[in-house]
Amino acid sequence: MESHDFAWAAGFFDGEGWANRSGRGVQSRINQAGLDGVPEVLDKFQRIVGVGRIHGPVIVEGRQPLYFWEATSRPDLTRVVERIGPWLCPVKRAEFERTLGVPLPPVVWPGSLSEELAWAGGFFDGEGSTCLDKHRTHEGFFAPVIYVPQAAENGTAPELLRFRNAVGVGNISGIRRPKPPHKPYRRLRVYTLQKVQLALHLLWPFIGDVKRAQAQRVMQVMHSQPDLPRGNPAFGVAGARCCLRGHDKWNARVRPFKGRGKNEEDPMNHMRQCLACVREDAQAKRNKKRRP
Repeated sequence: MESHDFAWAAGFFDGEGWANRSGRGVQSRINQAGLDGVPEVLDKFQRIVGVGRIHGPVIVEGRQPLYFWEATSRPDLTRVVERIGPWLCPVKRAEFERTLGVPLPPVVWPGSLSEELAWAGGFFDGEGSTCLDKHRTHEGFFAPVIYVPQAAENGTAPELLRFRNAVGVGNISGIRRPKPPHKPYRRLRVYTLQKVQLALHLLWPFIGDVKRAQAQRVMQVMHSQPDLPRGNPAFGVAGARCCLRGHDKWNARVRPFKGRGKNEEDPMNHMRQCLACVREDAQAKRNKKRRP
């Protein structure tokens, strides 16, 4: 086994695993549902740590069959932390330290880019998904989304920050508070086809068959639909002086333009829309609301 394997296993445990005392003993477990027998990610985790047993399926009506890896002895848990402890995030490190009553090996991350991507691949195998959202403005079209949630009692979960640092893209949402007994959580999401493809390209060598198949289905839909034109066609060609309604965009501005952020780099960026059209459309919308 090499560092990439341990990093992947740590990421998978950071997403799905837990450790705790059980009566007089100790216990660690990872749950994973699967329709086609034992999920390959559980087999992979067991091979990497070299201990524990896989149990299941547990059948509950209306749910997928549940399988789980479990270790229930102190020597087994010690073996697990020797292998993946240095790559774990703070929450699961603290769980193991409380369970075993001893400090874990020193942290070795952040490692190389490939090692951090291996960790991110394991975390994505446990928590992530690739899905389709309905396009906000074009009916019948879809937009790809990479979705990774993680609970945290305070602030932003370090796992989400580490995942974003590894893949280099993604936005982390504000805190969401579901009804008890669920914990507050935040979501990391990657939007736009280009960014989703970039993230999947980086994660691909390290994610399992289930997440790969899921991503492939999403990409098949995205590449089967025609490309959408950028911007509002009524504004005309970006940067052109006149819009399609004949307004002079260069003289439609009431106040002098003051750029912010990227507009400072591109002084003509504010010409990409027609402010006269914007004002006309806003006035028409207000008039429509006033009608009895």
